[in-house]
Amino acid sequence: MDPVERMRTARKRLAEPVDSMAQTVAKRATELVVDSLDINDVLARIDVNKLLNQVDVNQLLDRVDVDRLLARVDVNALVDKVDVNELTERVDVNALVDRTEIKTVLAKSSTTVFTEGIDLVRSQAVGLDDFLARWVNRILRRKQAPAVGPPRLVSLPAES
Repeated sequence: MDPVERMRTARKRLAEPVDSMAQTVAKRATELVVDSLDINDVLARIDVNKLLNQVDVNQLLDRVDVDRLLARVDVNALVDKVDVNELTERVDVNALVDRTEIKTVLAKSSTTVFTEGIDLVRSQAVGLDDFLARWVNRILRRKQAPAVGPPRLVSLPAES
């Protein structure tokens, strides 16, 4: 066998056990170093702001399951923290009224009420007028004049 070949063979035979031993030593050395570290001291040396500046927040948010996150939110506790009085103080009622048709609705309803009131007064005045006319005719002993107008609107007074 060639001396160079013998060296290669010897090297291969020794390489595996030496590699295995080196890995074991490296693993044990790493464990000893990590166990000896004070994690709080290491964390105190980290500049968190510098670390956060390197984080892509959009990429992080793309990985968040929003539905799962919202399912964990206690809505009642969140609502309890809301100051409703302060919230209502921020509402511009005049701006809300301007954006709605409340003025039109109020105007229409007011007009309707006023119109119905006027109709009521008119119908009462007509009834009073008929009543007075019948009494005047009785006192003066006049004959009752036949009622004039549409049949459904004319009510004939009962003969007495």
